[in-house]
Amino acid sequence: MQAWLETDERGRQYLVRTGTGVVTAVVPIDEPDPSGAHALYRIEIYCDAPHGRPGAIRYSAHPLVSSGNPLLELARRALEDVWAVEWTVEWHRHDWIPEALPIASLDLATDATASLAALERVVLPEPEDLDVPDFLPAFWDRA
Repeated sequence: MQAWLETDERGRQYLVRTGTGVVTAVVPIDEPDPSGAHALYRIEIYCDAPHGRPGAIRYSAHPLVSSGNPLLELARRALEDVWAVEWTVEWHRHDWIPEALPIASLDLATDATASLAALERVVLPEPEDLDVPDFLPAFWDRA
């Protein structure tokens, strides 16, 4: 996972994180309109452990996405077909949070909204496309 700060058009900092993982839920979070449609969904992404970190550390992202956003359908397909995704989430402070406070000092769960900014399927190479070395050291066979 990677993280960095960016600045919006009003000069306010926001946090961006990107990584890989698996979509584990797509849930509407608002009341349906008279036709039964929802306007806002929460996407749950079980995130892969950052490179070099133990896999026991669990991290899930829970960004929001509107029903008109094409990322919603992509998230639904990723959930249904269980494929790995590369995701990007942006945390923007709520309007009532003072702009002078650095985003890093905020409690993101209560002081900011997470929005799904990007979601792409991770395409892994087929086994026949991987290069296998001609020589493997003998110690690689030991457990």
